[in-house]
Amino acid sequence: MEQKKLKWKDIYNSNKQRKYNEIIGIKNDNVELESNSFKTLKKRKYIIIISILVIILLLVWTFRRDIKMLFVVLAFFGIASIGFFVFNYFKLRCEKDGLYVRFGFQEGKFPYNRVKNVYLSRFNDYNFFIPTKKIYSVVIRYTDNFDRLKELSFPNYFLTPEDTEKFLSNFDIKEAEEGRYVQYERIKLFKLLGKIFVFVFFALLVLGVFFMKR
Repeated sequence: MEQKKLKWKDIYNSNKQRKYNEIIGIKNDNVELESNSFKTLKKRKYIIIISILVIILLLVWTFRRDIKMLFVVLAFFGIASIGFFVFNYFKLRCEKDGLYVRFGFQEGKFPYNRVKNVYLSRFNDYNFFIPTKKIYSVVIRYTDNFDRLKELSFPNYFLTPEDTEKFLSNFDIKEAEEGRYVQYERIKLFKLLGKIFVFVFFALLVLGVFFMKR
């Protein structure tokens, strides 16, 4: 019998409540999760090359009468594309003495007594006003030197559901909810609603000014 393919929503739904629980340890060492954008480029190089050529042709046609602007736009898209692939590379690895994190050109290790949670989130600071069923983030919740809760968020653009599920299930967590984390999630929700309100307010303001000038 063919095994059912794992979906992101399945992982999210099965781990939805774990953001309220605290990590108490790991099951195995050297279990890692890697988002390697360069491997994706290699696997899909022909699709990417064709897409780049199509975009370049469209830009050349659009700015054919303004060569300077054409080069500016091409440079912008080139730098943005390189930055997207470079800064979406990350590696998370469960080591014996802590959680190793490499993100872009930065790397470090969090002792497990400071790692409070690792879970899958549906929203982050980059897509809070565009709900989507495909973009998720692996979130590491930790405490800083002043025992304040902080979070690092890593998008799933170049991850597989299978690798993510394996990594998340490597952590042992308490069954009981932590009141501190419940409160933290409420504060995050209020911040999210605040961002949405500010975004909608300014969007309506811009539209109002636009129609008043017409």
